[in-house]
Amino acid sequence: MIIAQAHGSRRFVGCLDPGTELAGSIMAICNSKKIECAHLVGYGYIEDPVIQQYSRSEKRYLPEAKNEGLFAVASLQGSLSVGADGKPDLTLFVQASASGRGRSKVVAGNLLKAQVLQVEFVIMTLDNLVLQRCADEDTGIDQWLQLLPAGGEEVDLQPMREPDLEPEQEYDEDYNDLADEDLNLREGDWLSHPRLGMCYVITYDGEERVKVKLKSGRIAELMLTMFRLAVSGMKDGGKVWKVEMRKKN
Repeated sequence: MIIAQAHGSRRFVGCLDPGTELAGSIMAICNSKKIECAHLVGYGYIEDPVIQQYSRSEKRYLPEAKNEGLFAVASLQGSLSVGADGKPDLTLFVQASASGRGRSKVVAGNLLKAQVLQVEFVIMTLDNLVLQRCADEDTGIDQWLQLLPAGGEEVDLQPMREPDLEPEQEYDEDYNDLADEDLNLREGDWLSHPRLGMCYVITYDGEERVKVKLKSGRIAELMLTMFRLAVSGMKDGGKVWKVEMRKKN
């Protein structure tokens, strides 16, 4: 399970231009507004939607299928997160029916592409976090499997000593203790994160939240319930904890 409290949300409402491609238009908005994580809803009319279905028995996504003609969208929902490659990932789900006399087709599933005739939308950002979408090994479904920090705010760390966060700096690899059962993470320790690099531990609440300083100098908060930690070395008097994503049971 992944769960986190979201705050600092912004809301954008609008109507897409007729004749544009739906997913591309949404991504352009997110890029221009510097949105990394968001939920969106919409409705309207689209043409020639390309839909992809998932097969539970085969544990994979089926080939995409193009549905020609005009469709009335009763429900358009989706999210923007980060893919396994670290790039923005827009996932859209649609439920729509063929529009026009003599047409009775209904489509539903992952919407990959569609031409806009009229689409109105609301985008609600989740500015304090980033969710990473990866393929689940058990189901083959692309879903949220990791929670990452969004960057946080600049803060003054004085009189705390300023750590050296250069990525090429080595540390003493003389530890190999798996420590999930006795997590004595402390201020001055380090997290070796696969995406964020070496992070300096500022505070730890003793349960699931740890505040770290990134290489950029920004402050972020990590949810440790999503990770497995193992002591892998020492650096500047603090332990280095290797961060690995937990696998779902």
